[in-house]
Amino acid sequence: MKKSAFFDFMNRRADFDHFLSSSVLDQDYINWNGLVLPYDYGNAEEEYSALRNACAIFDVSPLRKYRITGEDAGEFLDKLLTRPASTAESMTGIYVIFCHEDGTLIDDSILYKFSDNDYLLMPSDMDHSAYFDSLVERIQFQAVSILDCTDKWVGMAIQGPLSAAVLLSMGCENLDQLVPYEVRQFHFAGSQIQIARMGFTADLGYECWLKPGLASEFMAAIELARESMDLAIPGYGLSTLEACRLEGGFIVAGWDFATEADPAPGFERNPFEVGLGWLVELDGVDFVGKNALVEKKREGSQYAIRGFQTTDAQELEDGAAIYGREDGAEIIVGSVNGSTWSWGLQNLIGNASIYTEHLRTRDLWIRVKDQAVKITLRRGPFINLDRRTQVPAPLA
Repeated sequence: MKKSAFFDFMNRRADFDHFLSSSVLDQDYINWNGLVLPYDYGNAEEEYSALRNACAIFDVSPLRKYRITGEDAGEFLDKLLTRPASTAESMTGIYVIFCHEDGTLIDDSILYKFSDNDYLLMPSDMDHSAYFDSLVERIQFQAVSILDCTDKWVGMAIQGPLSAAVLLSMGCENLDQLVPYEVRQFHFAGSQIQIARMGFTADLGYECWLKPGLASEFMAAIELARESMDLAIPGYGLSTLEACRLEGGFIVAGWDFATEADPAPGFERNPFEVGLGWLVELDGVDFVGKNALVEKKREGSQYAIRGFQTTDAQELEDGAAIYGREDGAEIIVGSVNGSTWSWGLQNLIGNASIYTEHLRTRDLWIRVKDQAVKITLRRGPFINLDRRTQVPAPLA
């Protein structure tokens, strides 16, 4: 495994080789497309605090990226995705999903639309090249090019209440005027970088994409911002990302539904069962899985996703059963998708998959080491920060 473009810049402890030799996969770090993503770069709680109270940075370089171009690019994406891309505004980012023919989810992704003939699709880690090629061949698209450009771009998410101020100090003029999901090119170090007002932290934030050759200049600009603004601007790892995304009620492929990369029989879900029905347009163009989703919507969902919280800090096992009581009998009402400690809420929080027939069941618990850990369910995010969508973006 290798270190990503900004690992050394964010790391605040032993060097990469020592970290890798003294750490445990899936306990201290994960393998993200062959690159190391640590759970933290020194202290997860400090990283979380910096993000929620000032600014912190995340290396998104390992994210898989596909450049999709050509006259048929929009039509191809309309066939692939459950919402149309061809009619979206240029220079915007949108959240998208795609499904199997039976309506179960394959993956979620971010899509940047640069123009009607130029898109950048960014699923997290799975390689979908073979599937995309088979869809092009099956539908006989003639004028579309799909290029895996994962190594052609490096990226950094700059997140938190002072993220706009930091980027302004780095020379990104009028960046505070970006509206949520807007993508814009900015001049930087004699070249250009792409910045989108997006992120995965439920906070004000931006995602910056640049050619690898600009990485050194970009890190130097952040270092100058640290000095001029007297801010730490630390890197944050998976622990902080997981806490922030669960606070925001966000979904992750592999954690909230099964995928080919993370297969789990019985954990396949359709969009309606994980709260992503708003990404499905059944009145529009035909897409893969549409007929099945029409039926799924008519029939109703077997599962619903809910957030949950508990004051008990004991670690919960992914997939653990959630119990309740109906008519005096103990029943299983669902299972834990994933959970983590939220320093901001001072609770253990997570996402759960609940049988819809038991959504009204109260007095729920999870068994941990023969103890009953009581939980409460919640629909929607745990936090909703005004600054996330404020225009102009706040600078203090």
